[in-house]
Amino acid sequence: MGLGWQFVTEMLAGAFVGWIVGRWLGDETLGALIGTGCGLAVATYTLIRGALKLNSALDRLEKSNGTNPPPPLMQEKWKNSDKDNA
Repeated sequence: MGLGWQFVTEMLAGAFVGWIVGRWLGDETLGALIGTGCGLAVATYTLIRGALKLNSALDRLEKSNGTNPPPPLMQEKWKNSDKDNA
């Protein structure tokens, strides 16, 4: 799943859980707002972690100058580029 879809689903999950808790406590709107805020925080944290992981993988690929196999995240692209060069 891409980082964008993960961001959206975490936001929606936070809003839904907040709505359920708010309904249980008697104020659906406030619960949904608080849940959306929590979902936004979690989604932003996850997005930043994923972007940093991808950046690190690209840095390792650049340092290897293409002579060593790249990390698993980039292996499929690396295999396909070998087929194109052959």
